[in-house]
Amino acid sequence: MNDLHCRQLDVSIAGVQVVRKLDIQIEPGSFVALLGSNGAGKTTLLNCLAGLRPPDHGTVQLGDQNVHTMPRRMVARKLGMLQQHTAYVFDSSVMQTVLTGRHPHLGLWERESPADHDLARSALSKVDLDDFEHRCVTSLSGGEARRLAFASLLLQQTPIMLLDEPSNHLDLKHQVRIMQMIRELSVQQGGIAIAALHDVNLAMSYCNHALLLMGSGEWRAGPIEEMLTESSLEQTYGCAVERLQGKSGARFYPLA
Repeated sequence: MNDLHCRQLDVSIAGVQVVRKLDIQIEPGSFVALLGSNGAGKTTLLNCLAGLRPPDHGTVQLGDQNVHTMPRRMVARKLGMLQQHTAYVFDSSVMQTVLTGRHPHLGLWERESPADHDLARSALSKVDLDDFEHRCVTSLSGGEARRLAFASLLLQQTPIMLLDEPSNHLDLKHQVRIMQMIRELSVQQGGIAIAALHDVNLAMSYCNHALLLMGSGEWRAGPIEEMLTESSLEQTYGCAVERLQGKSGARFYPLA
């Protein structure tokens, strides 16, 4: 089963506990907004969920297995991660880079097949990089590099996606497109996505669950409509928040 279960998870940063006794089970069909102020532990928690950082206490279960004891290739076939920052420093082509998403599915010394290249072209097309196959990755803008990283994640074809600020560096058009694709893969196709976001309104528009980190170890989790209220957001971010009702639903704005 492709659920993700945190059991009594404790996580700290430099001796400061940012998550205390996190106990939640995330089921297929969930798009979870991971929200919290700067330094609240969002990136650290995502790295822990991916098995890249050990917890202080507790376990992360991927199905019925502990993600921290699973072989990394097996983890990479079930769980993919978009890191917070995308920086390409080597002179690789866009095609060579996006194909790294297929590596968990290839055998030792196995080369990518024509079918893998077709999947890569399809992923590039989905993020508007159709004619970029031969471009050097170091020539890409910040937004183009971010879309390439997401295309590589799509090519990994995992049922669980962890995304650290997926809208980072993207213009409005591509923010909408990327968030729509994540929602389709999770909510509509039965996958799981957990995305650390700074834009509360993007979370309200596309996610169906939220996990709020208060920064002191406290947390709250539940359906998005129950979690995103003026009082909960004020507690999470430490500033006054106003809720406005628009044609497309509720929106939140900080007050001076």
